[in-house]
Amino acid sequence: MFARSALRLPFNFLLIKGKADFILAIVMFIILLPFIFLAALILTILLKSSPFIMQARGITGEHKIFKIFKFKTIIIDKTNVNINGGNILYKPHLAEYIPAFCGWLRKSGLDELPQIINVLKGEMSFIGPRPLMISDVELLRLNYPELYRDRQSIKVKPGITGLWQVYGDRNKGIKNLVALDLEYNERACLWLDLKIIAATVLLVLSGKHSDAIIQGITGNRKIKRQVC
Repeated sequence: MFARSALRLPFNFLLIKGKADFILAIVMFIILLPFIFLAALILTILLKSSPFIMQARGITGEHKIFKIFKFKTIIIDKTNVNINGGNILYKPHLAEYIPAFCGWLRKSGLDELPQIINVLKGEMSFIGPRPLMISDVELLRLNYPELYRDRQSIKVKPGITGLWQVYGDRNKGIKNLVALDLEYNERACLWLDLKIIAATVLLVLSGKHSDAIIQGITGNRKIKRQVC
């Protein structure tokens, strides 16, 4: 997808990026706290439960497992609590359990905001590979063992947004996700991060974030080839 470069994940870039993540997370948390509080209040009323969930996720089953913080957007009951659907990238069978406000949070990507806490804890970066639910990690291991092994080579932290999150195509399947995650792992640099940030802002403002349940854009966004 991008032109090759001899500069691959220089240590200084990762070190600076980690410090920048922490500082930016503090600033964003303070600025966004009123919205987070309001969204949490609305979700508490709609869902009649805690507005937050903690969900185990990781790059693979043996690599970078942690508990992600998210806004709760699905009404969970005995009929759907264990539904997986067998598909990592599409779960439309859960759409009926998502109220309108929750759908908006998902389409805008704002349901991911509590992950700022994960960035503050050093478990995530703002930009990086997509962390998968453990059930999806298991599907990947069973159905795509080669892709699973490829994903084990990823060294960068998982991200709230990332190359696949903004430029990926769900219609191209899990191979597209793994390819772009590996692409970022190899090509990470400041210029690429700035491109991803700009694309993420546009997705949030347009409400066209690609989602497994509430369908948005599925890969029509393109990025120019570049050298980092």
